[in-house]
Amino acid sequence: MEKLRNMENSHSIEQSYAFKSNILSSLSEIYVSIHALDLRKQKIYTIKSNPFLEKLIYIGGTLQECMDNVMQTIGAPEHSQLLKDFCDFSTLSARMGDDPMTSCVFEGKMNGWCKARFIKLGSLDADEADPDRYLLYAVECIDAERRETERLLYLSQTDLMTGIFNRGHGEQAIDALLRDGVQGMFCLFDVDKFKQVNDKYGHDAGDKVLIGVANTLAAAKRDGDVVMRLGGDEFAAYFVGIQTPEEAAPIIAEIFGGVSAIRVEPMSEEVSVSLGAVLYRPGLDFDSVYRMADRGVYDSKNNKGSTYILE
Repeated sequence: MEKLRNMENSHSIEQSYAFKSNILSSLSEIYVSIHALDLRKQKIYTIKSNPFLEKLIYIGGTLQECMDNVMQTIGAPEHSQLLKDFCDFSTLSARMGDDPMTSCVFEGKMNGWCKARFIKLGSLDADEADPDRYLLYAVECIDAERRETERLLYLSQTDLMTGIFNRGHGEQAIDALLRDGVQGMFCLFDVDKFKQVNDKYGHDAGDKVLIGVANTLAAAKRDGDVVMRLGGDEFAAYFVGIQTPEEAAPIIAEIFGGVSAIRVEPMSEEVSVSLGAVLYRPGLDFDSVYRMADRGVYDSKNNKGSTYILE
């Protein structure tokens, strides 16, 4: 009976080792590096790593100095402060609270976009009274997923023909600026006699005209501005900080000049647009400013090409 019990215990131990081995193997498939940390003894134990990382880890100094050196070396410079704050052991316990894990996303120099995690390991000793003493620090490469997410976001926000914002995203962005009280000028315009361009020269020429108009808007765009294609030959923009007709005139002149410079073979006609513009005032949202500017576009078409009405 004793022999049988010993055999059962032995089998149980073997199963336990196999189980732990399977867990580590699975984790290694997910994470590019895994380290166990003992905050009390200021020690770091490697579970999975690479030679370059190990050289950074075992340079001496405190655990905090070691972690700072590693993250500043492998992280992109623009994320240095983010990583320094995330790996600050003096604030980590308070930041985690009762949560078993905390994470941050950063761009690395070697593996692209990564997600770093601190995971509480709990009490490893029977008499251990500090539940925050032991941590698992693991880094996962999420570069492919991140870039796919960015690609899908780009597709959802962009007019694929012209490369500027589509109606859905552009309208939301401008509406947010208006509701936040951001001073600026809303512009709405369409291409004069665009149907004639399509009928006479074909849709390929028409598409090139639209792309040229979009490129003109993109060139006029400054930081914070929003430029968009509403659909068809209709475009809109919000130029932040423009508060007077005198400030509006140079931007509108730049748009008109860029549009008139568009050349599409075999067209001989000069491209022009009719534009309605509205300066910010309290209480406007996208729908109201669109209606006001649309009246300006309509009135502008009574004049010959590249004219505007500003309210």
